[in-house]
Amino acid sequence: MYTLSYVLTTYNKLPYLKQVVARLIAERQPDEEIVVCDGGSNDGTPDYLRELYEAGKIQQFVSERDKGEAHGFNKAMLRARGELIKLVTDDDAFCYPAIREAKAFMLANPSVDVLSGNTGLIQLENLGEASLYDDVADNFRRWLAHKEVVWMIGLPLIIRRTSLALTGLFNTGVVQVDTEFTYRITSLKGISIAWSTAMLSVRLENPQSNFRVMNQGKAVNASTEEANRMRYYYDKQYGNDLGSLLRQRVPYAEWLKKPLRPLKRALFSGLSMKQYEGNLKMPTTYAAPAGGVAPADALQTAFDVADELMRSYNAAHPTEFLFQEQQLTKALS
Repeated sequence: MYTLSYVLTTYNKLPYLKQVVARLIAERQPDEEIVVCDGGSNDGTPDYLRELYEAGKIQQFVSERDKGEAHGFNKAMLRARGELIKLVTDDDAFCYPAIREAKAFMLANPSVDVLSGNTGLIQLENLGEASLYDDVADNFRRWLAHKEVVWMIGLPLIIRRTSLALTGLFNTGVVQVDTEFTYRITSLKGISIAWSTAMLSVRLENPQSNFRVMNQGKAVNASTEEANRMRYYYDKQYGNDLGSLLRQRVPYAEWLKKPLRPLKRALFSGLSMKQYEGNLKMPTTYAAPAGGVAPADALQTAFDVADELMRSYNAAHPTEFLFQEQQLTKALS
């Protein structure tokens, strides 16, 4: 019935959800549907979703207790009727023109199972600066060239609905749903994954973000530890032999590299050579007003800054699609 289903999960994030859904409704095309699975929120979300549904602004919704984000996404994907499934989170920003561009590419290339792309990051407490997850783009290129098992961010993902039979649904036993899913699919033989060089999404890091909630108190390294368990499971270079166990448990490579890093930086600086400084930092158009932003306007401002970041980045960088078909790597404008 539809070319694309937007599937969205939420739980007790109504102020963020309203920002996300208002933009999604405004951008939805007639051949697209919106499917929302609420995990039983008690902040007014069920009433808000029912009003939207009865007004015909969203096509499907359910509000009931679930077993976490993966369970909610799985329910939404099983309800979806679109040829393609676009994941949407309830507190991040998305570039719908770039998503429609990616949709057209996938509809024209039915062999592509999953598409990912660039994602930006803005801290809610610092709207004047953004960064680009260019390490994730490097991960994709490593998979494309060498079939390395890599992680990618879930925000830009578009999945062909029939390809769920190959990829599987989301793992309900982990917190970092997208990390597990991308480690899994990059470990599969015969899967076709494409990459859009456009910025399809911006992660708005905030106090309710999964990453912050997960890494609190004594669990400060919880996300890294969970991600490592996933990698060791899917990456075939790790087995049950003593060497593999030592590589998993003993960070000897880091012990060797740490004392050499200052020397390397000094050498590169002396030779005026470019050094890796982490993900690319970019200024945004945001200038904090003298009196600050009223709390009621803070989220609107953050989403507006993210929207402008995606628009300006994509205007300055023509989109290419990187993928592999019949063993030939192609880049299409």
